[in-house]
Amino acid sequence: MKTDLNTILPKASSLSLDVKKGGHNIGCAPLFGGRLSLRKTVCVLSMLFIVCWFFALVTPVTFAQSGAAELRKPFRLMQLEVPAGERISGKLPIKGGSDGVETFIPVTIFHGREPGPALSLIAGIHGSEYSPIISMQRLPELLDPQAMAGTLIIVHIANLPAFQGRTVYFGPDDLKNLNRSFPGNADGTVTERIAYTLSEEIMPQSDFLIDIHSGDGNESLRPSYTAYYAEAGGAEVVAQSRRLAIAFGLETIVEFAGSYSSIDDAIYTSAQSVSRGIPSIDVESGELGIIDEVFIDPITDGALNVLRELDMLAGEPALPANPLFISDRARIYSEYEGVWHQDDLVKTGDYVTEGTELGVITDYFGKELQTVVAPASGILLILFGTPPVNEGDNLVVIGKVAQ
Repeated sequence: MKTDLNTILPKASSLSLDVKKGGHNIGCAPLFGGRLSLRKTVCVLSMLFIVCWFFALVTPVTFAQSGAAELRKPFRLMQLEVPAGERISGKLPIKGGSDGVETFIPVTIFHGREPGPALSLIAGIHGSEYSPIISMQRLPELLDPQAMAGTLIIVHIANLPAFQGRTVYFGPDDLKNLNRSFPGNADGTVTERIAYTLSEEIMPQSDFLIDIHSGDGNESLRPSYTAYYAEAGGAEVVAQSRRLAIAFGLETIVEFAGSYSSIDDAIYTSAQSVSRGIPSIDVESGELGIIDEVFIDPITDGALNVLRELDMLAGEPALPANPLFISDRARIYSEYEGVWHQDDLVKTGDYVTEGTELGVITDYFGKELQTVVAPASGILLILFGTPPVNEGDNLVVIGKVAQ
């Protein structure tokens, strides 16, 4: 409702003030018509006092009601700008280099109404790892930026060429593995340019980062687990990364060994991130290109858990009661190319003892070339689940369990 001041205050030209001089009343001096400068000065000051007093009474104090959203600056990521309390989706361009391949990275950004940390969730580093991609399609519909603190960056599909090309491990244009290509190269191939954009645009805007994977289109992987670098990035980064790994809520946590002397040596996504001082974890949930809620829901629930752990969402995270920590892993690499035949009696998630037969490799005519046995006792985390095998492929990963 607008207030007409003319109905409350008299017109300025009719205002006057009784002024006394030497104890005698010398009359009421008009505000703009008095001949004495003292009268004019006193009346002007009185008028200003009345107006200020009036507005103090009738004007509501709206600062507190407007909230922190009006105080927070917009968040900017490349060409995208998001006001506080809002969300936006857009495409981060990857311009064509000497290879002429142009693409983009689809992202959604939530810039919370209240201040807080910035968390990046990255899916689709490998284009055939579908559980993270589907989860990151669903997560935005569960969030309201008006009820959030901090900033959430969701990378829906980091490696769009691999997703569109339905390739395993490698991009279809340059046959490079994005998760071996960091920190990237602004003038390199398309995979290297994607890595460069993630390294130079998204990571510097992040206080925390989660790189979300599944078993690739050829890999069986169980149980779902989180992982963090237990020796890289410095003590505080390690402690905060461990915090994220636990808060995500899965029952199995893998501790990666090793550190990196420079960001140029950190070729993996989360390794690059922790080498830049950003607490980060990996997530693995899903396998063989299968779309199943048993793999998708733990990712969605885990992301919400972390948002609560970081006070970006209200509520408490659902933490695992007694998570299993795996600090060492044993691997088997194929000595041949040919056809992989998994043993029918073993499956991922099982505890296997050293020497257990896991499968055989044959040549293209069926002749047996290599019998693959467990190199150590532990949980069978990853096992090839499709027939094609190349020399040097990582067929098996076993998580050693401390006795």
